[in-house]
Amino acid sequence: MIQIKQLSVSYEARGVSYPVLKDINLEFAAGETCAIIGPSGCGKSTLLKVMAGIVTRYDGLVEISGQPVTPKQQTIGFIPQNYGLLPWKTIYENIRLGVKLKHKNTKDSGQNLSAMLQLLGLSGLEYRYPGELSGGQQQRVALARAFLLDPDLLLMDEPFSALDAMTREEIQNVFLQVWRQHSVSTILVTHHVEEAVYLGRKIVILSAAPGTVSKVIDNPLFGLEDVRNQQAFFELCIELRKMIKEDWSK
Repeated sequence: MIQIKQLSVSYEARGVSYPVLKDINLEFAAGETCAIIGPSGCGKSTLLKVMAGIVTRYDGLVEISGQPVTPKQQTIGFIPQNYGLLPWKTIYENIRLGVKLKHKNTKDSGQNLSAMLQLLGLSGLEYRYPGELSGGQQQRVALARAFLLDPDLLLMDEPFSALDAMTREEIQNVFLQVWRQHSVSTILVTHHVEEAVYLGRKIVILSAAPGTVSKVIDNPLFGLEDVRNQQAFFELCIELRKMIKEDWSK
């Protein structure tokens, strides 16, 4: 379980404190996906950095399975907007980077990696470099690296935003396919309403800065087959846009 209680974060510049997040209270069940939507500057990325243990100065409580966020003790996967691949390392080396840094070189890691390569359609590309792959293929590599870690928590900061619309939908499908096999607790930041409805079992709307939780929606459509072509999907997207517009115009 992921618990966030009364989380507030401020940045200081020239002796002045600027609040970024204020009194955030959220709770996610283990193995749940949560999509977070909010206007630019509302603290979405800051929230992920707190969950990743990168930002450590804050007020409130943030716990993973009842323990404070501590990257040295927990395994936290992070996929940034630019995929975070090292251009001088091969695809094989990039995928293994996470388990290598976490010293997770177990005897079956090679077998798991081969299965992950096959599942994500990367077999045969192991010894290429990121610059030789398309954006969609690079995203698959980032997903393979994150899921191979078998993380306690996976954080994704607008990971599909650089992809064209068709590739983005394809990679969203790939993500769900892998997620269903691993059931990793996942928090996804996105600007796309359709993406939030498609990938988020729970959808959180943040207000303008300082970011506060405006609404938390339990998504009844999550995981339904061929959901993008259902009328209920379009209706929920329209309803969500209306909520966002009303909230952000305050």
